[in-house]
Amino acid sequence: MENSTIYSHQLDWNKIVEITKNGLQKANIEVNDNGIQKSLVATIKGGFFGKAKTLTINYRERENPSHKLDKIECGLTQNLAGMTNFIQSLPAKNEQVRTKFLFKVKSANCEMAFIGEPKITKEFEGVLKNIINSLDAFIFTPPNSIFTKSTVQHFVDKNFNLILDTNGNCGIQDIDVSVNSKYADQPSETLDEEQLNRKAQSEKFLEEKGVHINKYLPCVESTNNFHLRSKPEIIDRAYALLITAVKGEGIEQANLVKAVEAKQIISFSPKEKYIYEADSLNDQEKTYATWRYESLYTILWALGIVDELKYPSEICDVQEIVGKIFHPSREEFEDTVTLKSKSEIADELDKTYRMHWACVNARLKGESPTGDINPSVVYERHYSLNWLTRYEDEDWDNVSTHT
Repeated sequence: MENSTIYSHQLDWNKIVEITKNGLQKANIEVNDNGIQKSLVATIKGGFFGKAKTLTINYRERENPSHKLDKIECGLTQNLAGMTNFIQSLPAKNEQVRTKFLFKVKSANCEMAFIGEPKITKEFEGVLKNIINSLDAFIFTPPNSIFTKSTVQHFVDKNFNLILDTNGNCGIQDIDVSVNSKYADQPSETLDEEQLNRKAQSEKFLEEKGVHINKYLPCVESTNNFHLRSKPEIIDRAYALLITAVKGEGIEQANLVKAVEAKQIISFSPKEKYIYEADSLNDQEKTYATWRYESLYTILWALGIVDELKYPSEICDVQEIVGKIFHPSREEFEDTVTLKSKSEIADELDKTYRMHWACVNARLKGESPTGDINPSVVYERHYSLNWLTRYEDEDWDNVSTHT
């Protein structure tokens, strides 16, 4: 017997049944539908001396489909929470892929145990490939005759490429996380006038800039429900980002240590602490670190140190923003801080969220983003704004940027 487990955000049991029937036309197929738990058994009879081959698909859904994992309310959400903790505990040679993959795991709405007896045959493999491509799924599997990307348990994407194994190996550079709007949209009756006006204002601005917009994207949270990070917490984050970014540029460790002591910086995230203490950084770590300048720029704007967030067609002026936080003492810096209002932050978040969707949409189509926007700048800005507004209440290293 060989088995693997399929996970998908999309819910379409009828499609799974249709794919199986089309792929195994000579099989005897029994289907059982018990609500959120369903099953399918396809049996291909053997020849005079041959053994029968059987494909079993045991399927279950979330009680309440969603694009996030904020409640443990059924067997599947409990399993996804355990999987999330498992993935976070693994070493990861591509931290960016692992972080995005965690979002994909949290948005999974169905799980399918895919079991082939005596093994997953070529016929069964064809069914499996059609299912995962149709549902944009990922697979958790032990190594077997079909999945050979690792010698240990591993996750693969819809193209059978290695996402992550238990040794931390990764075979891809990026992973797409798509969310069905029907699991994210707020009912219109729950939206206040401020949210609707903000959405309309953002769309008007982006249309004037030539940015492709999606009218069906939801509004961002009402400011009535915003719980912004505290001023001390945001100030701490700014200093941690400063040190992380300059470390990526190769500033000598002795100078960094002096700055950390002088500015009383004790608020590094686990990932930032690793970067700060590392004797050397590889190219990927340097890239990760230096892009934190864009995050710092956004945080300084929220603190009122930067007057406005410029249109994200170019990277920020690094010398200017570093000077604004590095040259004054910490006490002097804190005295100049005046937090932006909830409304100002919500305006930028709504606009940035829609620009990020345009970037992701363009990438999926193999096109350049419209409106001359820089996707990396937009991503860092979205990441920082979501952290500021406690989106899904994640810590810095695990902020979600759903589009």
